[in-house]
Amino acid sequence: MSVYFDTITLIMSCMVLAVYSRWLLTEITWINFIGFASVVLYLFAQTGWTLAFFQGDVWGRDFNNYIWFGFNTLIMILLGLIWFDHNNNNNNN
Repeated sequence: MSVYFDTITLIMSCMVLAVYSRWLLTEITWINFIGFASVVLYLFAQTGWTLAFFQGDVWGRDFNNYIWFGFNTLIMILLGLIWFDHNNNNNNN
């Protein structure tokens, strides 16, 4: 059942990847770059973990947990950058 939920987030991440790709082509900023990198990491982690789970590959599943760690780290950095940018914009107004 969780594979169906994973498919929903997989489709959403493909749409977000397209948006970040467009933003990277128009303007390169840290937020755009980290957002793009985190979506790519998510796609590798999610598809790799699911494939390893179906194959019963314990090493592949564990390796993809490290990719998940990278994804989670980038998301926290991205959220922090967005918060700092929002705070700076509010202080300048």
